[in-house]
Amino acid sequence: MSTKIIYSKEGNKNLLTMEAADSFTNWMYDEIKPYLGGNILELGSGIGTYSEKVIKDFNKSIVVVSDIDQEYIKFLEIKFQSNKNVFVKNIDLNRQECFNEIKCKINSVYALNVLEHVEDDVKALNEVYNLLETGGTFTILVPAHTFLFNCIDQAIGHYRRYSKKIVVDKVKQTKFKIENMFYFNFAAILGWYVNGNIFKKAIVNEGLMNFFDKIVPIFKVIEKYFLFHRLGISLIVVLTK
Repeated sequence: MSTKIIYSKEGNKNLLTMEAADSFTNWMYDEIKPYLGGNILELGSGIGTYSEKVIKDFNKSIVVVSDIDQEYIKFLEIKFQSNKNVFVKNIDLNRQECFNEIKCKINSVYALNVLEHVEDDVKALNEVYNLLETGGTFTILVPAHTFLFNCIDQAIGHYRRYSKKIVVDKVKQTKFKIENMFYFNFAAILGWYVNGNIFKKAIVNEGLMNFFDKIVPIFKVIEKYFLFHRLGISLIVVLTK
């Protein structure tokens, strides 16, 4: 079984809108950065928004960036062609042979908004487990709350949204241990529900996203010191081998 990610025109626009939000992407990266180290593999690199941040902060590490889409692969190869520590791979998370092509030791893997695109996500988890060095980490960010699944998810190519219970049940089918699991980005829940569940609009409003990006520092403080990561539109899960 192979992983197929098919985006609609709306889906591509949504992805570009969200990845252009610098404050938001920096916030997300700051949440997963503490769990990275050693040689690093990024799954679903896209246009390299987070790859750039990792390569800059872990400049002594080997960094493998990857995607399943050939257009993204070509883009990444050009973007990082001058960096000798960066390798670009075409990885289908449901195909073992793709992981076998990675010849260096991998100490940490991360996948941001990727696992929900994979039909057999448990198989993908097991493939990453087999690749990782002992003591390695796999950090994932996935969309949370099944009641939020709507036309936006469909446009982006999601198979599912997750709950904590769903995550635990799937991890139990692997040898991974859950080191940490917490919610991220509470502020987006209302907009996602109103836009997708009520008004059935598959396009993320670019103007609202730009406004949201400007007030991210406020949301960061609220989430950290008042909500304590107990509410969010996404789940961040840190798995250890």
